[in-house]
Amino acid sequence: MASFEWPLSKLEIINSGLATTGDNLVANADDGSVEWTACSPSYERALAYCCEAHPWDWLTDMRLLQPSPTPPDDNLYDTAYTLPPDLVHLIYVRRNDAPCLWDIFNNQLVVNAQGGPPPPSVPTTPLPVKIKGIFSTNADPVNATPTVVLVLQAAVMSGIYRAIRKDLAEAGKMWAEAMQLLAQAKARHDMQKPKTAIFNSRFTATRRYRKPWRQTPYGWSGTGTPN
Repeated sequence: MASFEWPLSKLEIINSGLATTGDNLVANADDGSVEWTACSPSYERALAYCCEAHPWDWLTDMRLLQPSPTPPDDNLYDTAYTLPPDLVHLIYVRRNDAPCLWDIFNNQLVVNAQGGPPPPSVPTTPLPVKIKGIFSTNADPVNATPTVVLVLQAAVMSGIYRAIRKDLAEAGKMWAEAMQLLAQAKARHDMQKPKTAIFNSRFTATRRYRKPWRQTPYGWSGTGTPN
């Protein structure tokens, strides 16, 4: 058991913000109070913003999409796939577990899954594709990190100052603080991810070991003759 209070629900995060600003707490969600009416939209918009802002582990998922029987409107692709309604941001698409070219057109994923671009030389039955994306159904903050929860609390406090106290200057300061915390949350999240190897091209390596030029101004030795 963690030694600090965790995890926190939406109601608990809102009450934490209200307690910090010295306002009345909310007894129950959707109770019609001024506090809930001001804080709930601020919380929801901030949560959606945080979700789209970064591919958090607790938000990302893999989904298998089946081909649509209706061909895509874009004739550069041969197969369309209906995007999940809870998809917030598409990260990548795989066909046969390998990266492939894709696009989004009329709220559909379009892929050359039959050997396209169309018409395919030998039409085949299109296979399902796998997508990785950010999904709103995974957005429950009980799975978030403590820093993301601080972002949500700061956003709630911004809403309190804006909607209840009518203090736009303080509301702006709290929103700026939320954005600073969000940057910290991204950095801390990525510290836990596997490090990506730096691509070292042959051209870069050649330049690194090439004999350096003589360091003289404008390529001249100062004697009136080129180096």
